[in-house]
Amino acid sequence: MSDNFLSPLSIGSITLPNRVCFPAHRTNFSVRGRLTDQHIAYYSRRARGKCGMIILGEICIHPDDRPWESMIEIFNTEAVRDFRRITDAVHQYGTLMLAQLNHHGFQSSGSITRKAIWGPSANADIVFGETSKPMETEDFETVIKAFSDAALIARESGFDGIEIDIGQESLLRQFLSPLTNFRRDEYGGSVENRIKFPLDVLKAVRKAIGNDFTVGVRLCADEKFWGAITLEDSVQFAERFVSNGKADFINVTVGTYYSLHMFMASMHVPPGFALDAAEGIKKSVSVPVIACHQITTPQMVNEIIEKEQADAAGMVRSLICDPDFTLKAMEGRADDIRYCVRDNKGCIGRVNNKRKIECIQNPEVGREEYYSNYPFAAEIKKRVMVIGAGPAGMEAAITAAEKGHDVIIYEKEDTVGGQINLIKKRPRRQGMGGVINYLQRNIERLEIPVKTGIEVNSSVVSEHNPDVVIVATGSFPAAKPVPGDYQAPDVLTVNQVLGSAFSTGEKILFIDENGNHHSISTVEFLADQGKKVDMITSDLFIGVELSPLGDLSMSRQRLLQSGVTFKTDLMVDEIQGKRVVARDMYTNKPVIFDDYDTIILDMGNVPCDGIYKELKGKVKELYRAGDCVAPRGIDMAILEGRKAGERI
Repeated sequence: MSDNFLSPLSIGSITLPNRVCFPAHRTNFSVRGRLTDQHIAYYSRRARGKCGMIILGEICIHPDDRPWESMIEIFNTEAVRDFRRITDAVHQYGTLMLAQLNHHGFQSSGSITRKAIWGPSANADIVFGETSKPMETEDFETVIKAFSDAALIARESGFDGIEIDIGQESLLRQFLSPLTNFRRDEYGGSVENRIKFPLDVLKAVRKAIGNDFTVGVRLCADEKFWGAITLEDSVQFAERFVSNGKADFINVTVGTYYSLHMFMASMHVPPGFALDAAEGIKKSVSVPVIACHQITTPQMVNEIIEKEQADAAGMVRSLICDPDFTLKAMEGRADDIRYCVRDNKGCIGRVNNKRKIECIQNPEVGREEYYSNYPFAAEIKKRVMVIGAGPAGMEAAITAAEKGHDVIIYEKEDTVGGQINLIKKRPRRQGMGGVINYLQRNIERLEIPVKTGIEVNSSVVSEHNPDVVIVATGSFPAAKPVPGDYQAPDVLTVNQVLGSAFSTGEKILFIDENGNHHSISTVEFLADQGKKVDMITSDLFIGVELSPLGDLSMSRQRLLQSGVTFKTDLMVDEIQGKRVVARDMYTNKPVIFDDYDTIILDMGNVPCDGIYKELKGKVKELYRAGDCVAPRGIDMAILEGRKAGERI
């Protein structure tokens, strides 16, 4: 890795040891407004992995601004003591730490504060939906004081600087945007008027904190929506923030809740899609610029710096997935990095559902304190047999081997990977193969033997005579999820379609009771072949599970543009041959579908647990993990695989 990636970077009064930053994001770890031990373990683990700078988010600067329950109150009487614990923990590894200060404006919730929320105008956010009170003179003074007071507390707490949030979820961005600012006074209309309040905040913070403390701006450079902030606008904003507001850096982001697929970009959005915004800002200002969004590899960071598109890279999900991302790059071990696949389920999806942040690949996320001395050593070396080489079985085998056990894996298919091998066949989902690539590299590193093409029964287990058996045999689609007389090739499961067990006709009825990529991407697979697909579901809308992942709008758009039709609120009661009998869930009126070549069911899986039941009570130690316990997802498969390996 070249010196560009590893070289120091001066930002205001501080110098980053390298160009990798861990930007502010939600974790939902706080309890009753306090920073917790979970925060400290989570952030110090990334510092131990040698990222150059961490920016702590989720900070509430005023009690009347509360979009979520789980926030860290900087005005709490114990805040300085709490923050000192985390800054000291991060600093011991040479990583710098900043505090992000923000007011959410009308992207907040009066249901929590029981007060009116504030905004530039009487707006209702597309997600939060609560109409704001247009700010008055005393409100401006309150917010400016809250920012200034918070900045002083941050300095006293040992932070190396602060970042003023003018990004996706910011009151200050709402003032900049013509999409949300309809004021006719000195704070609305022209660029000069719309920037007045954010500049007033920045100037007041700089006056309170002094010139020897780093102050930067998180700037939404392009809202990616009609009539909103454009890059041309933001070039002017950035220039003024630096020249008039004395900002020491600009951290560039794009998108808002109006363009959720950009704000929370998944694997369906290409790497580096926001680099044009960072480059445009960098050309206009003399201070360091941080680029964000879909920066995926050390090589990419290096190229960004070499091409002068930005001075540093902000990576949230990459460092969640592998906190040693930077360290491995430094040591020339880029191939050992656990690369984020941008599935969004464990991180963005959980946080948006008000759960604590996790990662589908990294079971240590949120449990860093427990794993501080990982890998754990076994007291007694045992012979371990793992049945199944999907994510659960592979993770279990790796964990057991790292503890020092003698491990062997058996897999009935000719290749490892389990159902991920089917996922990879879906359009724009090939990236999920990265999950198996990482696990397979570790199996090779640990020299764990893998026996493929063998379906294990009790005789095979007896012959091997292991001390421990871990069953990770996955699941399979329910054979008859609804009553009736039907069979292949008239009626197929998703697995049969993706596995090419049967061909499909040209006109297809797809029954979706999944609501996630499992169904949506399978329909894309068929639509890309030119098939005419009609989807029906009992849910309120097709793709209901994709909304928290930021994938809903683009996925539906692709399907609709391919001619797929949606019918909702329908419960399937019976299938006879190719005739589907459904009913409207609200009127009970029958709805008949009988003009299709093929019917495809995505109506749930059942555990493949036969070998587990066969072995129960017959082996010394028996565990199971993943879908053979209960069909769920990759996140639970890997988590349970880790736990199974740890129990030995």
